[in-house]
Amino acid sequence: MRPNRPRHRARRSSPGLASTLAMGMIVLALLVFAGYIVLKGRSSPKQSNSTLPATTTSAASPEASTSTTDAVTTTTAAQLKEASPLYAVSSSTVTLSEPGKYLCAPYGSSTGCIVRSMPLYIYYPVAGKPGDVVNDAAPIHQGGPFPLVIFGNGYLEPVGSYSVILDYWASRGYIVAAPQFPLSQSDSVGGPWEADILSQPSDMSAAATFMLNQNQARSSKFFGLIKTSEIAAIGQSDGADDALALGYNTCCRDTRIKAVVSLSGAELGSYPGRYFVVAGPPLLVVQGTADEINEPSDSQKVFAAARPPKYFETLIGADHMDGYQANDPYSDTLRVVTGSFLDYYLKGESGALKTMSIAGNVAGVASLS
Repeated sequence: MRPNRPRHRARRSSPGLASTLAMGMIVLALLVFAGYIVLKGRSSPKQSNSTLPATTTSAASPEASTSTTDAVTTTTAAQLKEASPLYAVSSSTVTLSEPGKYLCAPYGSSTGCIVRSMPLYIYYPVAGKPGDVVNDAAPIHQGGPFPLVIFGNGYLEPVGSYSVILDYWASRGYIVAAPQFPLSQSDSVGGPWEADILSQPSDMSAAATFMLNQNQARSSKFFGLIKTSEIAAIGQSDGADDALALGYNTCCRDTRIKAVVSLSGAELGSYPGRYFVVAGPPLLVVQGTADEINEPSDSQKVFAAARPPKYFETLIGADHMDGYQANDPYSDTLRVVTGSFLDYYLKGESGALKTMSIAGNVAGVASLS
């Protein structure tokens, strides 16, 4: 990450991109029908040393046309029934406080000190039609206990703006806890102040501790519902920097974390420790090729330094926010790739890597290596 690079810009609109992709898919379908397809491979950003299943071409198995280097498939992520929602979803909000930690001047325009606290948004599976969002529902116990996902938001991006992907993870059988970092919002008291990012990895750790305590409290609706040995850290933009620090930096490493997903993130040199000194949890890096905030080289640097198992999902033509907050040409792929990664490394579902490979390779949209 370049130290003086602005971390937040207005998101460009992408109707031109969507129409271009749609036209490309029509042309591709016509070529398939005619029987004349010429596949032109694209090189991956780095050698992944991943454990994606080998694929071969077979007329009986259309999924077998997927390759981790030649990203062409006629199966879209939305068509993969293996990745369909399993549960309805509800959410609740509590206040997460960190006793003994304070927000003190100078931060933003405020003076003095206040106890460090923030809203914690919790998304969880409930009974109902799979994929539906239900207000104020009690968690479902059938199928539990569920793995825990701790999510970190980007700077000036409220947690609720990521509901498209947070709801999906919960619908797949995860409890998602997302602290909204206290100085990350335009209406933050004394903020916003992006330099507070140095305190955010500990906010994510505090969220994990809070949820594990809830799992043990008989009065909590999450009592006995969390699979305490299976926790992932995921973040977008600044939140991805935090998740990477939580998983791999000696400054902030939380050994409870068993998988990390970086969505358009980077190594942040301001953290006092060192990255990748020892083997860490499995890593999935997601990066748009048109990102001008955290540029592709930032994610490639992270990926190159990480130890296997590791995966790199390239979103072709995507900017810093594409796929994360709305239903756009990338969102189906992003949801299924991240969900399948979690299914494999937190739930131990043996077929999840195949689903991840299929969903992660869509012509003109995404490539997985």
